Amino acid sequence: MMTERETLFLEQAKFFLERVREERGVDNLSEFQALLKRRPFPIEPVIVENYLDMQKEERTALLKHYDTWGMAYFVIQNPEVPVPGRHPLFEIAEQLKDDLNLHYPLDHPHDSHAEAIKRFGIADSTFKVYNLPKPVNGPQYREIAETNEPSEAHSDGLGMAGAVETSIMYGDSPPMFGGYTFFYDTLSLGAVLAQQDYEAFQSLFLPDAMISLRPRGKGAIKVVTPVLYINESGKPQTAYRRPCGEYYLSWRENCPPLDRAHTFLQEHTEAFCYGSFFVSLRAKGHGCLVNNRRMSHGRTGFIDGQSPSQTRCLSRKWFMTSKHHSKFKHVPGTNVHPKYARLFPEYFGPEQMEGRWLYNQKEDRNVRVA
Repeated sequence: MMTERETLFLEQAKFFLERVREERGVDNLSEFQALLKRRPFPIEPVIVENYLDMQKEERTALLKHYDTWGMAYFVIQNPEVPVPGRHPLFEIAEQLKDDLNLHYPLDHPHDSHAEAIKRFGIADSTFKVYNLPKPVNGPQYREIAETNEPSEAHSDGLGMAGAVETSIMYGDSPPMFGGYTFFYDTLSLGAVLAQQDYEAFQSLFLPDAMISLRPRGKGAIKVVTPVLYINESGKPQTAYRRPCGEYYLSWRENCPPLDRAHTFLQEHTEAFCYGSFFVSLRAKGHGCLVNNRRMSHGRTGFIDGQSPSQTRCLSRKWFMTSKHHSKFKHVPGTNVHPKYARLFPEYFGPEQMEGRWLYNQKEDRNVRVA
């Protein structure tokens, strides 16, 4: 039995479908059904001859891919040309910032992680994703981004309140084998489910549909959220993720429609499943711009070689929706549209959207620490 608050909160579902249809420029939601019949495929890159001065045709192609696929895969032809003190992905972002709202990079504390500096040199304002072997003597805990293990489908930025608009990933060096990055258009999957089972689709908007928990470490947080929602800017957004590594997922119990929705999403977000596509960041200068509001992505496991040129290192930068969100925070809230957020202030109220919080395992609650 739904409460009155929940019934009002679920009204987002119909507006969500309208927004998705408008964004994709389709007349009928039935057009999304073809997604499930599409075989997985390696997406074609946009070739960039000179990342320091991209040509109009290159920029146009990147924007078209981003709009069509929810991401753009690029291959730079001159990755060995350096810019002192500046990572190449910032040069790309600078030339696309007005088109993709790349004005607000997040200065994340992990951008200057001591171990990354030890391995890769002076911090360059990007977060390094690589395999950190477990020490013989010392802490054994590692976050999934510090391993060579598979990373399941997810949206970036747990604890960032859903404010990561675009994620840029850039390959500094490839592994000896593996490390395929795969993508799912989760908003379109929602539209498909709405056609097949509207009740299940609507249940994904429940305020407590999913609980994402990172129980320990420097990023410990517990986030209660809908899987799909209308964000603070009135746009459709996903918060979907699968359990993986240090991430634990639980779904609202005793809700058969949500069980069906969960099963649907699990089936259609497997690695290399129908409806997905993938890239191989197999050389320096390969990278992606990802619409984090729309897409979920993951990675297969990889094997590093003996030399640095066969040791996977990926640089990542998050670009936020606004200047307000570009100041680092670590919160349990989600950027649900104010019309709906005010229905559940315990999850989405202003106090849940600011500061730095850490999850306390003993008390099973988030505690604000700053």
